[in-house]
Amino acid sequence: MLETTRIYIADISVLKGASVFESFLKKVPEYRQKKAMSFKFEKGKTQSLGVGILLKMACEESGFAGADEHIVYGENGKPFFADFPDVHFNLSHSGERVMCVISPFEVGCDVEIIKGDRGRLAERFFKPEESAWIKHFETLEAQSGAFYRLWTLKECYMKVTGRGMSLMPDMFALRMDENENVSLFHDGVRPEYAFREIDLHDGYRYACCIKNNGKDAPQEVKRVDLF
Repeated sequence: MLETTRIYIADISVLKGASVFESFLKKVPEYRQKKAMSFKFEKGKTQSLGVGILLKMACEESGFAGADEHIVYGENGKPFFADFPDVHFNLSHSGERVMCVISPFEVGCDVEIIKGDRGRLAERFFKPEESAWIKHFETLEAQSGAFYRLWTLKECYMKVTGRGMSLMPDMFALRMDENENVSLFHDGVRPEYAFREIDLHDGYRYACCIKNNGKDAPQEVKRVDLF
């Protein structure tokens, strides 16, 4: 039985090499091979293959080898293991980073490359108090970092619910206290959702959201070197 939430993160720039890409492509399930090759551009191919590699690794290291070969999808496209309904996972990619989380709890994850000022996006998609929180930082760099903190946290909550983008980011609020703890307000306080942020100081932000107080269960973060 899986007891630990495992978070896998990898740099996929190595997959840009044709021989490396082909080598890893042979190791993932056939459906993942087809999905990766369905993308027109290299970026989509390497990202799709990258999350497939991490999911395969996560299943093997968690004692569920082969679970990634039988994936089913919920109403809004959230993936599940057909043979292990009590084991949950989620995938994300951005730029040259991929992320996979496998857990005994319902889970969502997100990685985003930090691209600079996103004040207008915050005003459009966030609650007014969230935009105000971003603006209270003095520099544009700090404001950008604050935006991506909220964006990744919101995205992983939207994913853990299984609703994805049907749950718009301005339909709920996240608040940070003086100790950087994150609280969720969605039709009232929702303490059953726990958040974890990961900052590897690599130009990306990572976050995951775990349901049913999974924060208190063991967690591991693993940076995977693909080469």
